[in-house]
Amino acid sequence: MSSVKIGVFGCGNMGKALVLGMKSRFPDAEFYLYTPTETKARELAGHVHGHLVRALNEMPSDLHWYVLAFKPQSLDDFQFQFKADSRIISVLAGVSTAKLIQKFSVERVARLMPNTPSSIGEGANLYFLNQSFSKADEIAFVELLGATGRLFKMTTESDLDLTTAFSGSGPALVFELARIFEAELLRMTEGRVDAKEIVAQTFSGSAGLMKSEKSFEELRLQVTSKKGVTHEALEVLKNKDLQGLFREAFEAAYKRTLELSK
Repeated sequence: MSSVKIGVFGCGNMGKALVLGMKSRFPDAEFYLYTPTETKARELAGHVHGHLVRALNEMPSDLHWYVLAFKPQSLDDFQFQFKADSRIISVLAGVSTAKLIQKFSVERVARLMPNTPSSIGEGANLYFLNQSFSKADEIAFVELLGATGRLFKMTTESDLDLTTAFSGSGPALVFELARIFEAELLRMTEGRVDAKEIVAQTFSGSAGLMKSEKSFEELRLQVTSKKGVTHEALEVLKNKDLQGLFREAFEAAYKRTLELSK
């Protein structure tokens, strides 16, 4: 696996996170990186000692894996002639394997929905493999992408699409909550405390506890004394129907996933 060669189309946040995660586990892996403007590909190539691919027709056609990590909206304009026996990993949200097989005439197309913690090996990454992949293919896939965090196999593409808003978009929602915590702490203390570090440690420590056998509700109850400080804060959120707001957010994200699949 150390000598694996991977072509990456698209080096934005998600593509970069995957490359950095894989490179950390397999330092001898070779990456061939392409973006239309070259800027992000050049920067990432310098970071992982990879190869900058300046034009699509310069991407080698005999690599072990190819990663599609550009925006789903760019798929119609993307033109590359893959060999029939190529192995493609698509990070395109909402785009089915059937659509990619039809476009590229390649049978082995996997879908991967990573998240940005993949860059530090802490991703919660969903994947789906169609029946064209052999057992050996899947072992190689899991070994390669296991470097980016935990892999969760989805038995249907529908489940992958439904879960995308929770794992793929999830870090953005967590970071937004952290931003609110920081902003309110700075406001209430008039900037006298190191709000970012306090909030970051609070979230990090809480995440560590979340991996225990206790349910999230049990963990919440451990912090909450009746009529105490935490209880008052939670009552405000309950009265504002916080869960209802998140329900709307996840439904909206899933609706967008379906729109991208068309």
